[in-house]
Formats: sequence, C-alpha cells, structure tokens
Amino acid sequence: MYPYRIFTLAQANRAVLKVATLTSRAQGRIEEVQLAYNSKDPESTVRLQDEMQSILIGWQEAILKLGGEPKGVFTVDFRSPDPNVLWCWTVDESEICHRHFTWETFKDRCSLAKSERTWPASN
Repeated sequence: MYPYRIFTLAQANRAVLKVATLTSRAQGRIEEVQLAYNSKDPESTVRLQDEMQSILIGWQEAILKLGGEPKGVFTVDFRSPDPNVLWCWTVDESEICHRHFTWETFKDRCSLAKSERTWPASN
C-alpha cells in the first residue's frame, strides 16, 4: 500500500510532531463519539463501534502516509537505518525515546540512552 520509509532518529522525531497532532485529533473525536453514546439505544452501540473503527482506520491511514507503521492503538514504529531496529513511539511521548528489534513487540522496547539518541541518525 505505502512503501516503507527509513527514518533517522531526527527524522522520526520530526514525524512524531505530526503523529502526535493526528493522535490528539483522533482521541478528541473518540471522546466526542463516546459522549454522544446512549447505552439505552441498542443501535447506538453499533454506531459507536462503527464510528470508533472509522476514526482509528483514518488515523492508521494518515500514519502510513507519513511513513510510520501503526502497531496498536496510538502506537507507531518507524524503520531505522539499521534494518533490525525500529524506533518506537506511543501516545503522550514528546519524542522517540525507545527502540526495539523488528522481531520484538512494544513490550520488548528499551529506552534509548542519551548517548544513543544520535545513533544511527549520524549514518
């Protein structure tokens, strides 16, 4: 669908600014939908599910267009210059502070030491 893009750490952090904005908008729309939910109306449950799914699909598409890889609800990976390493971002993080290997998941991510925050951006 969208070609994978390679990000230096600096490029991924610039993309995070856009990702955070998209995420905040999606969260706001989800909150609006939830507030309008009427649990006494059986059709309201179906509408709630459909609208929330539509919001999340729209968010995922926008992330893919930026070159990121949606990995869960408001979690995004970016491919690094090292083919085995993904930069990992999740909601409420202001920058990329974690990484994990391509065969690992979010729960396996590890913090970037301050000295690593330039690697492999300098490549």
